[in-house]
Amino acid sequence: MASERQLSRCRDRLDVLSDSTLDCESLRREAIGYLRVAIGFGRWCWPLADPKTLLPSSGLAEHNYGPGVPRSLALEYSTDGIAAKHVVARRPIPVGSLSSETGGDIARSARWDEVLRPAGIGDVATVACRDTLGCWGWIELYRDSADRPFGDPELELLGSISSSVGTALRRNAMQPPTGEVAEPSPPGTIVLDRDLRPVSWTNGARAWIDALPSARLFAEWGMLPSVFYPAAVLARSESEGAGARALVQALDGRWVTIEAAALEGEREGEVAVNLRAATANETFDLLCRVYALSQRERDVVSLLVAGLDTRAISTRLSISRHTVQDHLKSVFTKIGIHSRRELLATLAASSD
Repeated sequence: MASERQLSRCRDRLDVLSDSTLDCESLRREAIGYLRVAIGFGRWCWPLADPKTLLPSSGLAEHNYGPGVPRSLALEYSTDGIAAKHVVARRPIPVGSLSSETGGDIARSARWDEVLRPAGIGDVATVACRDTLGCWGWIELYRDSADRPFGDPELELLGSISSSVGTALRRNAMQPPTGEVAEPSPPGTIVLDRDLRPVSWTNGARAWIDALPSARLFAEWGMLPSVFYPAAVLARSESEGAGARALVQALDGRWVTIEAAALEGEREGEVAVNLRAATANETFDLLCRVYALSQRERDVVSLLVAGLDTRAISTRLSISRHTVQDHLKSVFTKIGIHSRRELLATLAASSD
């Protein structure tokens, strides 16, 4: 087990790393390197999150249970809440482990017993990368079945980096498009059977799926992108159905709305998942969260998205045109853009 000094050094290094200008993937890989030296683990996974619905989206991973991911996620977001990602994200202390939450009897976790144990995984530690504006991802660390469980000092280290790493992920969560934004693709639908296997789909669905991050990796594992499975599970839950949707940024910068709905009648138990271009209104809340816009900046951007010009915004908010321009300049600076057109592109607005 690492000494208190080693854990403290790792915490300091991660705090410095969180303030860096590294891109999201590089930051996560370097952070894993620091954690691996300080804590010790063989395998890991680091998915990003939709902060509004707490569904996992694109992620990085080094583990050997890829084909079991759909089943693991289905259990995690339905019946197995032990150290589950969405559960940990809502806690006052955003960290947990299978061992600590089961009193050492990790076989109580269905996803461990059914998916992780056959892969040789023992204890799992999960920390939500969360700041005051939302949860932006999770770090999941896996120890081998022959290794000791994660201890309290190690879990405390993970909990202590939650906010700083969360803020670093937030800064990378909504990258402005580089170059021309592609024209919106037609919407698509894919139908999953009762076991969450795809049984039919439209051409539009396949085009959107291919544009999602890590789609090729998931295809090699014989699965859809990971966000589909918790979305489908929640769609079948009467209490959680409203959360069965997520915003995901495609590889070309476009934003995709993915929403699942349970089918009824003869197809009861199956789920239809729709994929379509996100509207500016749908990405508006995310932009405000990511760039920590003030309430007045939110008001100005909201009216701009609604199609109002400077004069109309000034009248609506009872402020001068000069003040409207000042608020927009502040927004541009926070986002790293230079024009209203770029702002609307970042929000995935159409040209009409």
